[in-house]
Amino acid sequence: MPDININIQRRHAQIQIALFFIGRQLKYRTWIAQNDKGIIYQNKKLGETEGIVVSLKDEKLLLAFEDAMRAALLIDCIWFKNGKLMPAVMEIEHSTGVTSGLSRMKNFKDKFPPYPTRYVIVAPDEDRQKVIKEANKPQFHDLDTRFFPYSAVEELYALCMKRKLNGITEEFLDCYMEPVLMK
Repeated sequence: MPDININIQRRHAQIQIALFFIGRQLKYRTWIAQNDKGIIYQNKKLGETEGIVVSLKDEKLLLAFEDAMRAALLIDCIWFKNGKLMPAVMEIEHSTGVTSGLSRMKNFKDKFPPYPTRYVIVAPDEDRQKVIKEANKPQFHDLDTRFFPYSAVEELYALCMKRKLNGITEEFLDCYMEPVLMK
């Protein structure tokens, strides 16, 4: 398994920063939860890093939906592309229960018009069954949740750092994010 070479103590922050680097490689702008923008990485606040969305008001896609913007403030990571696309809304569940992340994403989805995106729980590989169980509760069905295990984040991060990926389609992401809804 590739080692994630992000020199920061908190595993949650490591994964969040890895998601930012993956997004940057795929030419996405990345929203990082408001309360995580102060994380210091490479002697700089994460919120001051180029490619990080400073304010959700900077994303045209959300401008008309103030309630959705408020609901998105504490979502760990959202990828935006071209001012028109939102490839993924992600919650990292390292030490908290999966339900809190699902609830945050559901709250956002309920305040935003139907829009094609991926609602993703990013969690340790060993939490797969917990993610499947929680994501399949009736209140979360419409999220059609995907599971992005840490090992897949690390693999994709290593690939992004080693190779300068270009022309990657959003479907490529689906190889790393497992659908967990039982239909």
